[in-house]
Amino acid sequence: MSTLNIIDVVRIALSLAMLGYASLKDLRTREIHDLLWIVFGAIGLLLAIYEVYVGDISILGLTLPAAFSVALSLALGRFGLFGGADVGAFIALSLIHPVPPISLKPILGVVSVVYPLTLFSNSALVGASFAVVLLVKNLSRMLRGKPLFEGHESDSPWKKFIVMIAGARVGLDSVRGPPFQYPLEFTPKEGDHDRRLILLPDINDDEAAREVFTQLRREGVEEVWVSSTLPFLVFITIGYVLAILVGDVALSLLSRAIG
Repeated sequence: MSTLNIIDVVRIALSLAMLGYASLKDLRTREIHDLLWIVFGAIGLLLAIYEVYVGDISILGLTLPAAFSVALSLALGRFGLFGGADVGAFIALSLIHPVPPISLKPILGVVSVVYPLTLFSNSALVGASFAVVLLVKNLSRMLRGKPLFEGHESDSPWKKFIVMIAGARVGLDSVRGPPFQYPLEFTPKEGDHDRRLILLPDINDDEAAREVFTQLRREGVEEVWVSSTLPFLVFITIGYVLAILVGDVALSLLSRAIG
């Protein structure tokens, strides 16, 4: 592996500093000020403009990744798949890292032509693996003889499976509530113990989520299915490190599958 040049060192240091701080804030509070993305994105833009000036990258090499990241991030945010912090992180990263490190070759040797797509692909893959962790955890609980769907006998098997890869059954007394945990079930009417599972909690209505937990406590429920809001910035950080050291995991698997 060749020695990193100064531009690559600065880019990687900026990215890790930004993502490391944001990940800690995401884990602790789920809130990150937009100023973080503005400051680091501005520094990345100045660095990219300098590289365009000296001829290291073309104007297209700067504008295409930035435009792609803005469009994709805003689209995912519009459909509720990205939070505001996730949108800001990807846009800032596209300015800091419009192209892969020149002097660092990833292990797999494969990255997307539009480099931010590799960052997004790896992050999504890491995030999706969380569903596998949840499924294993829930199956382990079931194998130990602990009930998973007591009180949900009327819900369909497919809905139960989706819930098993989207959430966990926890003691109601240990629930942290919004913005960390949201209910994956509700009681249709007070006094009605035939509870219902839901597949997609409304993370924009914290008051409604708190009311569900309060109502379940009044009903004497001891355990509840919850969805923990994913600290996706942590997944973005892991995806970034994978992109730098390993490359585009999904693209590499795809190229080998069709090759």
